[in-house]
Amino acid sequence: MPFTTSRRRFLKRSGLALGAAALPAWLLEREEAQAAAIDKPALAELALSIARKAGANYADIRINRYRRESISAREKQVQGVARSQSFGFGVRVLLNGAWGFAASREVTPDAVRRMASLATDIARANAAHQKTPIRLAPAPAAHATWKNAFQKDPFDVPLDPKIQFLLRINEAALRVKGVSFIDSSLEFMNEQKFYASTDGSSIEQYLIRAFPTFNVTAVDAARGDFQQRACLASPQAVGYEYLESYPFLTEAEQAAHEAVEKLKAKSVTPGKYDLVLHPSHLWLTIHESVGHSTELDRALGWEADFAGTSFLTPDKMGKFQFGSQLVNFIADRTQPHGLATVGYDDEGVPAERW
Repeated sequence: MPFTTSRRRFLKRSGLALGAAALPAWLLEREEAQAAAIDKPALAELALSIARKAGANYADIRINRYRRESISAREKQVQGVARSQSFGFGVRVLLNGAWGFAASREVTPDAVRRMASLATDIARANAAHQKTPIRLAPAPAAHATWKNAFQKDPFDVPLDPKIQFLLRINEAALRVKGVSFIDSSLEFMNEQKFYASTDGSSIEQYLIRAFPTFNVTAVDAARGDFQQRACLASPQAVGYEYLESYPFLTEAEQAAHEAVEKLKAKSVTPGKYDLVLHPSHLWLTIHESVGHSTELDRALGWEADFAGTSFLTPDKMGKFQFGSQLVNFIADRTQPHGLATVGYDDEGVPAERW
């Protein structure tokens, strides 16, 4: 696995564990009860009515709850268990061609009033400095409730079966002679998202994502060398049934054999070769070369001080050949179990394929 990906995953898991460690169980339970009790449509109408009365051209509100669970194991030991959640809302207002935004983790009528008024004030202040007024593309109003396809909600499954799943994976790999280490992990995420706008939309979505994975290491201490083989299963928008339907134990054993084989393999003779990328790596190639370069904020120069710019500037639209005539790239937010698959995007627009 590329170092950058491994480093990102490590930092993500470390941050999740540290953040979750600070949250006591009673706080998680209290926020869960609070999230279930609130009247989201009523709070939305309150925020939108305040924006309308202030003269807003457009306004929307998002009331979201995010839950995460992360479990890791190494060899025969559990390394860590982390659970966290965040709950809050944000109000966005378009007034005199400028945006204003305010948010709070206190999801109450009083907080909604304050944030809606604050977002309106910020928009009015920004308008004095807005060179080009913002105009929104028209979008039809939508009223919908949507869930991604899953059979078992992983947050309803007790902790012990998840731990035993990881330990069985580790055991399968360690049975192979020559294997030195194995680490495995589970990550689950749940997004509960409510969106309403002055255009008349009211959308509620419930998303589940799962990421079981492992990494096997074989070490040759005499040569001072080691080789690894990571799990080929990708994260998916699917439930706990992913752990039961994919052959993780079989692949763990296969990965162990292949890590040992890599350790014993001869070095590649220098020369010119045709390169065939496995899908487990090709996604990263596409992500870096196509995904980042086609991001609009980079193309417009809005990320120059953070992540860089792009050679694919708007003036090349329809005139620049990006790659070979044999290559097609498709972005698909409707593909079953896709991580980006949703019913509606964050602007209330139905998911598309392009």
